[in-house]
Amino acid sequence: MNVERWLRTRRVSWQKLEELLKKVDSSGLGSLDRQGLTELGRLYRATSADLSRARALKLNSELQIYLNNLVVRAHNQVYQNKQSRLSDLFLFFLHGFPRQFQTNILYVLTAFLLFLLPALGCYREALYDPNFGQLEMVPGQSLVSEELYHMIENRQMWTDSVQDSSPAVAGLIATNNIKVALIAFATGITFGIGTVYVLIMNGMSIGTVFGVCQDYGMAHRLAAFVAGHGVIELMAIFISGGAGLMIGGAMLFPGQLSRRDSLKKVARPAMELFAGTVLMLLVAGTIEGFVSPRTDIGADVKYMVSAATAAMLTLYLLVPRSEPDKAVASLRERAKIKADSTSAIKTDTEGETVETSGGNPIG
Repeated sequence: MNVERWLRTRRVSWQKLEELLKKVDSSGLGSLDRQGLTELGRLYRATSADLSRARALKLNSELQIYLNNLVVRAHNQVYQNKQSRLSDLFLFFLHGFPRQFQTNILYVLTAFLLFLLPALGCYREALYDPNFGQLEMVPGQSLVSEELYHMIENRQMWTDSVQDSSPAVAGLIATNNIKVALIAFATGITFGIGTVYVLIMNGMSIGTVFGVCQDYGMAHRLAAFVAGHGVIELMAIFISGGAGLMIGGAMLFPGQLSRRDSLKKVARPAMELFAGTVLMLLVAGTIEGFVSPRTDIGADVKYMVSAATAAMLTLYLLVPRSEPDKAVASLRERAKIKADSTSAIKTDTEGETVETSGGNPIG
């Protein structure tokens, strides 16, 4: 191989990469448009290959150091560090999740109705027929369990006994809520049938319990318990259900696309919708473990917590978000570059990673 010719040919690419990195160093990754980000990934891979070739050919050490420094700088931009991952997470919850909610709000409203209508219907039936709660929708599993029914008859709140073990209960509740949300989302793959079933059954169960409690004069105590955490928890379930309905809708009505392509199209926004609910459920579980069951906290305080969480959730989810700015777009593009990058820095026993420094290639 003619080394001089190779150096002259490749030096142009190295200079382009160095110019891009200088721009990123001074103005951040958001200063690059889509084409610039793609070019950064391409040049990074090519320069990584050039570094390997320079080592294999045992070219002069100054050239190897220069290329190594260049590759290290590019690598640090293409591959996210801990701080940038935290930044991604922050931007997702600040912009990405609320934007997905607003874009797909009809699915969430549908999930809400699939929960609400059965809940109201079962509440009404339980008021007229106290034995309605013993109805078995699934063999061996009644809408209100026998143990719970017995406690309501004796006017005992089943939540009073857990207040002394709040930390453990909070973790258990959050885990259980995430499990319900995951099932509501994941069963969307069954053409939405599983999601619809989960929403209807949860609505029937809660509506029936409230109806039976009303029969025995316990509804006000149950309402006080649910108030603190219920707004966040139920909204998270509705959003997860909406994400599941998106998956089911894509499979039922693929339009001109194949079912596979239709599913791919909605997979990311549906996943983002579900992912956003995890933090909501952790917050709800914390409130449900530390505040809701406490008998030394008055019902008025719990209703205030409910009103505060409802107001904050409304502002968070419904305040319009602007179109993704360059910073958000660049983070997404960087993830794409990372996925496309099939070459990493290749080091061997003769070459060590060097801190970024100046220098020019020796021709």
